[in-house]
Amino acid sequence: MASTREKIVFYLNHERVEIAGHDAFQPLSTWLRLQKGMTGTKVVCSEGDCGACTVILGWLNAGRRLEYRIIDACIQFLFQLDCCHVITVEALEHNGQLHPAQKAMVECFGSQCGFCTPGFVMGLAHLAEQERNITPTAIKEKLAGNLCRCTGYEAIVKAGLSLNGSPSPGLLARFDRAAMETEFQTLAENSVKITGEGDQVFFKPQNLDEALKLRAAMPHLRIIAGGTDLGVQHNKGKSLLSQVLFIAHLHEIGQIQETGGALEIGAAANWSDVLAATKTRLPALHGILQIFAAEQIRNAATLGGNIINASPIADSLPCLFVMGAKLVLASAAGEREVDINHFYTGYKKFDMQPDEILAKIILPLPKADALVGLYKVSKRRDLDISSVTLAIHLSVAAGKITEAHLAAGGVAATVVRLRSAEKALLSQPLTEATFAEAGQIAAAEIKPLSDVRGSADFRKVLIANLFRKFYHEHAARAKRSA
Repeated sequence: MASTREKIVFYLNHERVEIAGHDAFQPLSTWLRLQKGMTGTKVVCSEGDCGACTVILGWLNAGRRLEYRIIDACIQFLFQLDCCHVITVEALEHNGQLHPAQKAMVECFGSQCGFCTPGFVMGLAHLAEQERNITPTAIKEKLAGNLCRCTGYEAIVKAGLSLNGSPSPGLLARFDRAAMETEFQTLAENSVKITGEGDQVFFKPQNLDEALKLRAAMPHLRIIAGGTDLGVQHNKGKSLLSQVLFIAHLHEIGQIQETGGALEIGAAANWSDVLAATKTRLPALHGILQIFAAEQIRNAATLGGNIINASPIADSLPCLFVMGAKLVLASAAGEREVDINHFYTGYKKFDMQPDEILAKIILPLPKADALVGLYKVSKRRDLDISSVTLAIHLSVAAGKITEAHLAAGGVAATVVRLRSAEKALLSQPLTEATFAEAGQIAAAEIKPLSDVRGSADFRKVLIANLFRKFYHEHAARAKRSA
């Protein structure tokens, strides 16, 4: 019979750990360094940007088996680690021998000041577990979320390439995964409630029904899945988490499936899983997600969190707007469906009742005749906050535009549909002049602010130029093939 535990249980390398009370509400990196004395996990940015705190985390997937990915320890709370296995850099050395990733960094002179090195090593060690034929592209993608202030990237890439042919078994084979899985499967049958100091309380429900009942009874609870943005706010002292409803483990809202010409994406599905699901089904979104966040972030952050965070510069939202995504909101009383175009009512405001949880996103897939372009402009190409985002979704027949759906982010308090530009494109031919005119109309339609990421005038010019870019990348090609 299910019961409620008053502590979280996880494994740190080979050690079984139980955490209760106030300690459960601190970041993993803080606990490792200050309470465990394990200072190999470095802290620099406390924002999940630099990767110095990278660890390997295993958690039970839908098949109730441990699945291992890399995450940033600085924005991962201990309460998120129940029924997980944490591997830190201290576990890499074995029987007095360096791990091949550590040895490679030494031999290839991949370490300069050395402060970032543990994070790079953890990423390379995880890559060696995944790939037997490591390429420069694979290394760069794996380590995109790791920053070296000394800029010694060439040597680090060489170190990664030298891991080809690393001895097997690797790192994960050193741990009794079967025993951990058996224990975690049993523990997962229980709910968790932890009471800390003051008003601190943490709930980990066993299933979605229990989560909805808790939501109805205590609508003030902060819902957390990946918690990547909340982790940043916590570390900056802006939003100290005290009353938490944790849902990342709920497989009912964590799966992705294709049905009826649409992707049904559970709100708790992480971005890495969304990335894999969109590779062939919606390549434009797949391309954006590759620069949307580092792998460490994608492995934790969720699509549902991106939607509920309600940022006007959220990279995913313009795409969801133009594809006509539907949001399924669940409560103890049932479900309702809301078109995302009608979901946001103002800055950080949206149509969601206090007792509701975002359960899934229904994302219609583009038809064969559709042209889809998604654009993100930022000061740095990869892993940076957007200055402007633009999504264009057109249907074309006989060389004319029959449907036009346009949305922009970073230009208002919410993502906005560019209705005037949409009307200007309808029934028009696929010519550069058509898109140049629509771009000017779109620029006149928006009322952006000036900030550190660009002036209002810059954003207007940028929007207009992105329409021209879309023509040369998509419309001109479609015109030639018609």
